[in-house]
Amino acid sequence: MWNDLKLFTGDVDIPLTENGVMEALASGRAVSEIDFDIIFTSRLVRAKQTALIAMTQSRFKRVPVIVRGGFHGRGKTGDANRLRLRDAAAKALKHASCHMVPVYADPALNERCYGDLQGLSKEAATKEFGEETVMKWRRSYDTRPPHGESLKDTAARSVRFFKSTIIPRLQEHRNVLIVAHGNVLRCIIAHLAGFSEMEMLQLQIVTALPYAYTYDGGTFAECRALPPLDPNRNDEDQQGVPLGISSVFKTGDINSLI
Repeated sequence: MWNDLKLFTGDVDIPLTENGVMEALASGRAVSEIDFDIIFTSRLVRAKQTALIAMTQSRFKRVPVIVRGGFHGRGKTGDANRLRLRDAAAKALKHASCHMVPVYADPALNERCYGDLQGLSKEAATKEFGEETVMKWRRSYDTRPPHGESLKDTAARSVRFFKSTIIPRLQEHRNVLIVAHGNVLRCIIAHLAGFSEMEMLQLQIVTALPYAYTYDGGTFAECRALPPLDPNRNDEDQQGVPLGISSVFKTGDINSLI
């Protein structure tokens, strides 16, 4: 409903729409040949839904298990029920008779918070705050909307998490899947590409399009992953879909997907 009404969503925790579910399935098919060892999502339900739905398409048939408290176990300081759920997930991952993959949610991957703009349409926001002001909040790098984040703030937390949590998993030779949101992925991809602030602002992230990278212990290289196919479009229509990815990978060689 929020997308249909063109409202500022930001980090409001809304579920996937029917179209979002179809996009998640298509993305899952696009990466179905990759055997992921670990999955990271934001704490927003739509990111978790996307990860779970996408994994239904994997040919490796791993069952995704959400582990409460995130990768670093911050949930252990929570209530007893949260601790029991985390322990149950850990036991399932260790002793299950089927292949499983852990899913860790972290607020560092949450979508950019638009503060007082959230829940407003672009027209309503423009009427309340003025077109020039709203455009500056949306398109500048370091200007925050009231009670919200700038893109600079979003980049700081998401790239910090990537460096502290994702890269060590890659150094363990794990295949990592990250399921997050447009602004967060823009920040991480811009970091990997060495983009300037202006180039980051101009980077367009296509919804549900897998971006793939290999890691050699020191540097990242883009790989090619097939874009999710739209069953309602023919092959000629699909040719214009941007990949955002440069070279071909062999099945099993990929160790990061965004």
